[in-house]
Amino acid sequence: MAAITATHWTETVQDKMIVGRQKRNRVKLVLDVTGAGTYPSSGGIPLPTTLGMSRNVDYVIVTQYPMPTTVAAGPVNNYVWNYDQENHSIHGYHTAVSDAVPATGLVELPTTWEPSSGFGTAAPVMYVEAVGW
Repeated sequence: MAAITATHWTETVQDKMIVGRQKRNRVKLVLDVTGAGTYPSSGGIPLPTTLGMSRNVDYVIVTQYPMPTTVAAGPVNNYVWNYDQENHSIHGYHTAVSDAVPATGLVELPTTWEPSSGFGTAAPVMYVEAVGW
């Protein structure tokens, strides 16, 4: 299966504002769980290029990590998400726990991870604030 790309996100700009000399857009991102592939082997899950900006995105602040849209979507509380400014992507991490070994820390999601693995059939929704122009 192919890796998840930026086209697997549906972006909706919810609010635009100018603060000082920067634009700040509040953006709702919904990840497609039916057509999405697997977690990329490097660089994390790419985000849409513009996030409502006309020229550039300087950085992104994740205001709400990807969450399922329904309660019955499955456990997501053991995922941690981080924005990667260099690759303009989001990295997912989980606790490495097995029956015999307690959690030793966070490890990046494996390349076999699919959104449906963590969120069931409910499309995960993430909110970010994009800063740029």
